[in-house]
Amino acid sequence: MHVAAHTAHAWAVAAANLAVRVPAEHAEAAAWTVRGWADVAVGCLALDRPVIAAAPGSRTDPGSSPAAFGGLDAAVRAAPVVSGGQHAARLRRLRELAGPVPPWYPDARPVAGPIRRVRRLVWQAADLLTRFGNELMMAGARLPWSASCPLSSARQLAWGARYRPSPSDAYRTVRLPVDRFLARRTWMCLPERPGPAVAEVPSNASPLAQQIWRGIHEGAHLDHLGALAALGPAAPSPAEFGAGLLIAESYAMAVEIVAAIECILAEEGNAVWQLGAGLIERATRLPGGSDPAAEFTDLPTLAEVYLLGPLEVLTGGQAARALPEQIAGALRSRWRSACAAYPPAAAFGSAAAELVGRPRRPPGC
Repeated sequence: MHVAAHTAHAWAVAAANLAVRVPAEHAEAAAWTVRGWADVAVGCLALDRPVIAAAPGSRTDPGSSPAAFGGLDAAVRAAPVVSGGQHAARLRRLRELAGPVPPWYPDARPVAGPIRRVRRLVWQAADLLTRFGNELMMAGARLPWSASCPLSSARQLAWGARYRPSPSDAYRTVRLPVDRFLARRTWMCLPERPGPAVAEVPSNASPLAQQIWRGIHEGAHLDHLGALAALGPAAPSPAEFGAGLLIAESYAMAVEIVAAIECILAEEGNAVWQLGAGLIERATRLPGGSDPAAEFTDLPTLAEVYLLGPLEVLTGGQAARALPEQIAGALRSRWRSACAAYPPAAAFGSAAAELVGRPRRPPGC
């Protein structure tokens, strides 16, 4: 990418400042902020990579950095967080790619203070999604299986387009010299032609898991970013951080659930099985769950939204109302059709509505 230095710097400052605005308090807020800064650093790498590649290892002064990373440095210094645990470790590794880490960056000690427990309602949502995930895996095992897509973002996104309610190809791909561990969130809005961008990075996940993750989940994020950009181009996008990220993940998870039913109808057994396994993974990785994920130990609010968020979207709750009507309407239509064609989906929808306190809907969701 070739972006003017002042533009890259301004983007990084804006993104880093958005990352501070999280709907959490105390230790969780600190951890979430640092996690957001690490995601900003991925965008900085995309913007500054030509400069870094032209003079690798040339920066020895922590106060000297390329344009985008310089903007991140300034924002981090202005909103100091002392420690960030695992998120700070990732942030610092990304920052090292542009030279020595400035001394004011948070260190990798655990965030200080207590972290709240997962809410009871979320455990109930986890039980519901686990049961539905098991049902999907059993259904997928009975259907034909086909070969996974090649490990190419373009091929995976093209495959998933048929299962996304509002598919869009208005995105650009950037290749980064980091792996999936460092580039956790690979979808973003970058400056110069503001719109969705996706980073192509290597991953140790299975080809099938990558196909679903990129083709459906991350594809849904790109569709969402595109719909927001159509309403008013902005880079960074409000969907990338804080409360906006919660809405984005709610939508992407709802798309996964609808896609699972559509894959059953299309007899793509491997995709159905993987989508079911994905629901179970989100349920069991909760802090305090049977297979807790280290990434979410200090982020209960973010961990919860992958379970409660899609139920809110599919039942017309607040998360659904926060989406652009362009994509919310398309999702509602596809979900109604899925419920009509596959009765277990209708039963799941009724259980979800009861759980989140929505009025029961007529058959067909």
